[in-house]
Amino acid sequence: MVRPVTEHDTGIKVLCEAPTEAAQSVECVDIVAIHGIGAHPDDSWCKNAGTTETPQWVNWLEAENMLPAVAPNARIMRYGYESQWFGEGAMRQKASTVAKRLLLALRRERKGYPYRPLVFIAHCFGGLVVLKALLDARHAPDEWPGIYASTTGLIFFGTPFRGAEGMSQMEMLEAARREYEEDMVQPYILNILEPGNEFLQELVDQFGKTRQEANKAAVACFYELKSSNVGKIVGREDRIRFVVSESSGCLDLSDATNKFSLSRSHFDMNKFGKPTEEDFQTLKDVVQAMIEESPGLVAARYKCTYSTS
Repeated sequence: MVRPVTEHDTGIKVLCEAPTEAAQSVECVDIVAIHGIGAHPDDSWCKNAGTTETPQWVNWLEAENMLPAVAPNARIMRYGYESQWFGEGAMRQKASTVAKRLLLALRRERKGYPYRPLVFIAHCFGGLVVLKALLDARHAPDEWPGIYASTTGLIFFGTPFRGAEGMSQMEMLEAARREYEEDMVQPYILNILEPGNEFLQELVDQFGKTRQEANKAAVACFYELKSSNVGKIVGREDRIRFVVSESSGCLDLSDATNKFSLSRSHFDMNKFGKPTEEDFQTLKDVVQAMIEESPGLVAARYKCTYSTS
């Protein structure tokens, strides 16, 4: 059962501050994690490293021996939004709304360091929010200073760039309406996940055009190898299917996008409990490479901007 998201859970939460001596250096980066729909902003990144009887919940974004150890000079944050579309507290939500709120939060949080390198980590729908936010920031750089120009890395876990095939929107709605009253089901957020959705296609196409720019951000897409019980999300009937296929979960097929398989289902591919897990080791390599390249990438972009202005 997903823990309800309250107003105290939304917005940016700093999980790990950069060391004081690193905060002013060019090696310092901001890392922001964004969850998917129907998930809690904190629990989304947690895995039980113990047993059912004696659980030991680990949030790999903030556990000292996990992401903070991989990125010791980073300020690590997570962004939370209300994403429940059925049941009590269901929200009429859409990607563009969440993206605007994300931009507002980033502008506030990065006011003192607007041009610090920025790396995003996103799961499922959260990846589409990131794409929308970056496109908006690119089109209005004065309104959102440094957000697009300083983004150096993008890590996507199961983001459905061409839709989620596992269970159709109609099936999800029918299952939800069997369990809840009509006014407790808000399906709007599901629209963008439907294969062939016009907004989704335009979003991915528009972002794809930015990939032709020089000094583009590094992109890593992780896709699932195990099926998920999507039927249990909203009902009692089992429906075992893949949610996001390899072809949908990869931003593009070019060599500019790194692609990695995970021996996990859609709903646990973004959860790690120990630094020794093979999948976390793969993620570690990706994050470290992005951080190492970040200062030079940002410098090259601004050098190019000033030399052509």
